[in-house]
Amino acid sequence: MQISLDQFLSAIMARVDNLEATIDDLRLRTNIAMRLVKIMAPDFTRDDVKKAVEDELEITMNAGLMEENERGEEITDRLTDNIYDWLQGDVSELKERMDEYRKKMQEAMEAEKSKVIDVAPAGFVNQLGQERGSKKGKILF
Repeated sequence: MQISLDQFLSAIMARVDNLEATIDDLRLRTNIAMRLVKIMAPDFTRDDVKKAVEDELEITMNAGLMEENERGEEITDRLTDNIYDWLQGDVSELKERMDEYRKKMQEAMEAEKSKVIDVAPAGFVNQLGQERGSKKGKILF
């Protein structure tokens, strides 16, 4: 089965768009749920958040989704700080990281513009198939 490069890219982009919409939906639902938690328990502390992070990392490790060497005090503290600040409404660090991310993405896109992608003509596979009959090599389809 042969598909054109445009068809392939269209299929990939449709999947990426679908994943992006799903992630946005999950982010929104998580944000709302966490705001409800904050309203219901307004006196939570950084230690409460740290305990929750440690519990989740332990469960993730026990489920085999994370290795022991990936879990450490530094990761726990960073996650705790990020989540606690987010719940308190401090988004200045998040804005800085998003600006940095956008800048890196822009640089990567500009670097990719200069690269040339060579694409074989449509009849190239047929030409290779004809050469297969002459026993010069094997072609896998």
